[in-house]
Amino acid sequence: MHEILSTPLLRILLVGLVALAAPAGAMATTKVLDFDVFLDQKPIGTHRFEIRSDSAGGTQVESTADFEVRLLGIRAYRYRHRSSEQWQSGCLRSIEATTDDNGRHAAVAGKSHEHAFNLVRPQPRTVPTDCMMSYAYWDPARLLQQRELLNPQTGSLDAVRFELLGEESIRVRGVPVRTTHRRLLGEKLKLDLWYSASGEWLQLTSTTDSKRLLHYRLRLQ
Repeated sequence: MHEILSTPLLRILLVGLVALAAPAGAMATTKVLDFDVFLDQKPIGTHRFEIRSDSAGGTQVESTADFEVRLLGIRAYRYRHRSSEQWQSGCLRSIEATTDDNGRHAAVAGKSHEHAFNLVRPQPRTVPTDCMMSYAYWDPARLLQQRELLNPQTGSLDAVRFELLGEESIRVRGVPVRTTHRRLLGEKLKLDLWYSASGEWLQLTSTTDSKRLLHYRLRLQ
C-alpha cells in the first residue's frame, strides 16, 4: 500500500519548528499557512505552517503534516512529518525532523557552525557551506536561486532546478487570483508551485509514483 502516496515530495516536506524566543528587542510577526491536502480531489489531510520572523533577520517555522488514505474504510496509508528549523538571514541554522512514512521512521538533525553545516542524524556528516538551504517553499525569493537543497526526511543534498511556466489564474479560497506558475525538478522529482504577485505561496501539486495527483490548497478561512 505504500505506493499509494510514494513520491519524492513526501521525502522533502516542510516541517514543524520548535518555538524559540526572538532576540531581545526584536519585533516578531507570525504568518500562518493552512493547506488542505488532496489525493485525486479526495481530502486526505492537512499541512499547517506557522512562520515567525523577527526584525533581527531570524525566522522560525512551525509546521505539521498529517495524511491518511483509506480504502473501503480501511487505513491503507499514513504519513506524519514534524520538523524544527531555525533560519537566520535566509540561511538554515538548525533542523530537527522526524517522519513516520507508513511505519517507516526517519530522523534528520543538524546545525550550522562557522563555514559548514553539521548533520548528526541520520548519520554524522559535515557539509562545507556558508548558507544551507532546504525546501523553503514559503521563501521563493531565495528558494528559486538554489541548485541544491537539504532533504529534511533523508538528510541528503538534492540537486534541483526551477522552470518558469508563466502566469495563470487559479482559485484561492474561492477567489480567482493571478499567479506565477513554477516547476521544481530533481532526480525523480517534479512538483508545481504557484505564487502570488507579492510572493505568497498559494498552491502545490505533485504526481505520485502511482500516477495520482497530490494537491495542496489553501484552506478557506
